Amino acid sequence: MATSEQLTPPATAAGNSPADPWLASLPPGRFAFLDLETTGTDPTQDRITEIGVLTVDDGVAQANWSQLIDPGMPIPPAIQALTGITPAMVRDAPAFTSIAERAAELLKGRILVAHNARFDYGFLKAAYRRLGIRFQAEVLCTVRLSRLLYPDATGHGLDALIARHRLGDEARHRALGDARLIARFVAQAADELGQAVVSGAIDDLLKRSARPIHLPEDALDNLPESPGVYVFYGVSGQALYVGKAKDIAARVRQHFYDDSRIRTDGRLATEVHRIDHEETAGELTALIREIQRIRELDPLHNRMLRRQESTVFMRLAPDNSISVVPLAAFDPERPEGLYGPFGSRTSARAALAALGREHRLCDRALGLWTGDRACFSRQIGRCQGLCCGEETAETHYQRFAAALEPLRFPTWPASGPLTIKETHAESGRSTAITVDQWCVIDPARPFVRDFDPGMFKLLRRALARQQKAQAAAES
Repeated sequence: MATSEQLTPPATAAGNSPADPWLASLPPGRFAFLDLETTGTDPTQDRITEIGVLTVDDGVAQANWSQLIDPGMPIPPAIQALTGITPAMVRDAPAFTSIAERAAELLKGRILVAHNARFDYGFLKAAYRRLGIRFQAEVLCTVRLSRLLYPDATGHGLDALIARHRLGDEARHRALGDARLIARFVAQAADELGQAVVSGAIDDLLKRSARPIHLPEDALDNLPESPGVYVFYGVSGQALYVGKAKDIAARVRQHFYDDSRIRTDGRLATEVHRIDHEETAGELTALIREIQRIRELDPLHNRMLRRQESTVFMRLAPDNSISVVPLAAFDPERPEGLYGPFGSRTSARAALAALGREHRLCDRALGLWTGDRACFSRQIGRCQGLCCGEETAETHYQRFAAALEPLRFPTWPASGPLTIKETHAESGRSTAITVDQWCVIDPARPFVRDFDPGMFKLLRRALARQQKAQAAAES
């Protein structure tokens, strides 16, 4: 058979076999040390070829389990060379669906420990998702643990840990062998630094969150691990906070960590009575929906993304004078001659001051000097003399306009609306966002161009990425 399993009997005083006395050094807790071998690196396209799990409860081994798995697809030659797992070895092995229940049984209620845990956890979640099962676990990454415990060490890959900590001879690049190696590392770290230090580091990395007292028991368990937006509501139905996330479930839990130093999180933990969420196709859509929901709901604890009424633009006149255009007077369809946007008059003034220093512009023309004599920059040799008649207004205007050019508000790069497409790789969820004049078009109000400074920055970056990808595909 392609399976090997050993349940460790509680025969010795420590509950470990004589070959594994080091297990007793592990910190207290229920751990499942796991490693996967796969056909590649993409959990949406590649598949698992082997799973290895070592389960240890409070320093007592429970099971060593390994299983070859038929991936249902070819194993690339480079992967065969790395792992030693060939198509012949998995030809008669079970599919993941046949071992899913056994794997879940071993992992249930334990901290899943893996090296570069995002890789292994991502493959497990994808494998269960294809079976219509939502897999969740508390995950500890030993790469992050090594960096935290040994910040001055060079290299935190598994080979580096094996060499540095003399972890012994296990079957490298086979699932159970690598799982046992990462367990040896944690045990060795506890021997070197003390169990209390390692347990504290594990707690810091896990950052366990507590359920707010007013939420139902399963309120955090039912949140999706996908991009989207979430809304916290108070007792009266008032929106308290709107947020966006790559992973809604993980981000919501972060608000309720016991050691959170964000004052708002402490208030939310006592005030939230209900959580709503909306899944999106990706981060861009989540960001857009976050801005829209904040504007719709005016939540109590959101500050940064409320409609930025303090936003201004600048306009340069031929006489070198600068005028300020408030957001309320801005027309996205007629942005000619405008620079910005700036978050406030203060930030616009700071931008002018920086340009003045860099390009030797006159403080008086920038609106930073009101005296009758030569401006301060001229007095210290950083102005070419417009304020005292030693530079012509025309020459200064040309230099001023050139300095401002990088801040010019961009004209819309098309004759009509454009579409930005976003697709979530794992779920296949897709969204097409219609954009015109740097505004997201609401299908219910197709002729309205409602400009939002925050949205503008997102859309500009997204369009640039999409155009770059299209150009690369065409070349």
